[in-house]
Amino acid sequence: MKRFLWLLILLALASCGERDSGSCGAGGVPPVPHHAVIGPAPGGTADPDGGLPAALTISGKVTYERLPVTPGGLDLLNPVVENASDVLVEAVAHSDINNVLGTATTDANGDYTLNFSTTVDYFVRARARSGAGLDMDAVYHSQTSPPIVHALPGEVLNRASGSQTVNLHGAADAANRAGAFAVLDTVQRLRAASTLTGLGPLDLFWGMGNAGTRFLANGSGQSITLATETGLDGPNGNPSIYLLGGDAADVQNSDHDEFDETVIAHEWASFLQLTQSRDNNFGGPHFGEELIFSASYSEGMVTAIGCALAGQSVYRDTLGYTGGVTSVQFEFDCESGLVPGSGTGYGNEFRVTRVVWDLFDGGTGSPPDTDADPSNIGMADFLASFADLRARAAPFEVAWLASLLQELIDDARLSISDANTIMATHGASFPPAGGDGFPPVLTVGGAADMGNLDAWSGTDPNPILGPQANGLWRMELAGAQTVSIDVTNTTPGYNPARHRLDLTVHDLERNVVAQHIGDAANKSVSVSLMPGTYLVRVQHAPATQADSQPASFMVQAQ
Repeated sequence: MKRFLWLLILLALASCGERDSGSCGAGGVPPVPHHAVIGPAPGGTADPDGGLPAALTISGKVTYERLPVTPGGLDLLNPVVENASDVLVEAVAHSDINNVLGTATTDANGDYTLNFSTTVDYFVRARARSGAGLDMDAVYHSQTSPPIVHALPGEVLNRASGSQTVNLHGAADAANRAGAFAVLDTVQRLRAASTLTGLGPLDLFWGMGNAGTRFLANGSGQSITLATETGLDGPNGNPSIYLLGGDAADVQNSDHDEFDETVIAHEWASFLQLTQSRDNNFGGPHFGEELIFSASYSEGMVTAIGCALAGQSVYRDTLGYTGGVTSVQFEFDCESGLVPGSGTGYGNEFRVTRVVWDLFDGGTGSPPDTDADPSNIGMADFLASFADLRARAAPFEVAWLASLLQELIDDARLSISDANTIMATHGASFPPAGGDGFPPVLTVGGAADMGNLDAWSGTDPNPILGPQANGLWRMELAGAQTVSIDVTNTTPGYNPARHRLDLTVHDLERNVVAQHIGDAANKSVSVSLMPGTYLVRVQHAPATQADSQPASFMVQAQ
C-alpha cells in the first residue's frame, strides 16, 4: 500500500493487496551483487589461510542511526543512535561470504559475544533478522536476486590478532546501512505490542533507490513492481511487506519509508489483518476518494491499529533523505482535527480510522482519549474481537466497519447506542440503514438484478475501488453446488473501450474462484462451490478516463 497525491494536497494510503512482481530491474538494470550487501566493508587485509585453528572470542555492540520523523519531515541533522537488539551476528570467512564460522544474537543493549575457531581470517557482520520460527522478522534487500537479508559488515580481521572487540555501526548516510535495521526495529516493537500471538514469520523488502524496480516475484511467479504495500504471497512464500527506499533517479529527494514508523505500522497492521482477521478489500490505488465499504474499512482500520501499536496518534509519511530536502507529504491525526477525503461514514477510510480509534482510545493498553467519546475498549479485547472476524458467519460476514461494530457488540465490548453515537459524528448510523446490506444478496435461482456503472463519474471518483465502478453482491450457499453467473451488458451501442464489464467471484479468504474478463460484452462463469459466502464483483473497466461512459447490465446466478 502506498500513498498518492490527492488534489495536490491529500496523499491517501494505498492498497494493501498483492501486486505484480519480477526478476529483473526496470530498464534492464542488473541486480545488486550479494557481495555488495553481505560482503566485508572496505579495509583490512587477509593473511594466508591455514595453520593451527585459532579459538576466538569476539565481543562488541551493534548500533544504527534513526532519522526521527518530525512535523517538518525527517530530522536529517540529528540522527538518533539506537541499539540493534535481538539481531543475528555472524563471523564469516574473508574469502567466502556464505561460509559462516560462528553466530550469536545481540541482547537488548545491542551487545553480542561470538565464540568460534578458524584457520582463515574473517569479518563480522550483523544481519537485519530477529526472532525465530513463528516470530521471525527479516528485512531483505529488494534489488538482489535471489533476495538476501540486509547486513551491516565490518572489515576483514586477522585471526592472529586474537580475541578482540568489534563494534558495528550503521549510518544514515548515502549507503544507508541503517535503514534495514530501523525497519526491523519498528516491526519488532509492533510484534511485541500486539496481544495476538503466533503471528507467523514476516519478510520485508527494502533497498535504496528501489521505487518501481522489478527484481522480485511472488510465490506464483508474478513480477512485483516495488511500491509500499503488503501481501500474503511473498517471494519466499511468507507474508511480505514492501517498502520504498526512494527513486534511483533522485534518491535524496524522493519517497523513503524506512524511517516512517507509522507508514510501516500501517503495513504491519495489514499483515495482522490478512493473517489474523478478515479482509475483503480487492486492492488498488486510492487518493482519498469515496470507496466501497470493504476497501475503506481495510485501509482505515489498519491505520488506527498500526498507529496505536506504534504509540503514535499522528500518521506521517515523509519525503526526502540525507543530502536532500525533506518534508511531510501527508499526515493525519487519528484522534482529532480535519478528516480528509470524500464521502462520509462507512465509505471514507479516514473516517473509518477515526471511528476505530475512538472505539479503543482510553481503554487498558490503548492510547489516551482526549475527546470524551463513549467507548474505551482495552487493546487486548479489541484485537480479540478483530481476530474473531476471521471466522464470522452471517450477519455482516463480509468485512466492513459494520462487521467490526457488530462483532464488538456480540462480544459484549460495545453497546449499540455507543456505536451509533460514534458513527453519527461521521454522518452515518449503526445499525446501518438497511441492516446487513453490504453487499446485497444475489440469490441463486432468483431473478436477475440490474445495475449501472460509470467508473469515472461523479466528483473525485476512484475508478478501481469506488462504488460507481463496482457492482457487488454476495452469494450465501448452504450446501455445495455448481453455480452459473451471467452478466448481460445491456448498454446500447456497446463499445469495449467505453463499456467493458469484468466479472470476478471471490471467496472470503480473498481467493479468486472464478473470473471472466476481456472485451466481450457479456460475461459468464460456471463454478463448483463449497458451502459459504462468496463475493460477486462486476467492475466497469473502460480503457481510459476519456473513454469512460455509463454501462448498464443484468446479473443473475443459477
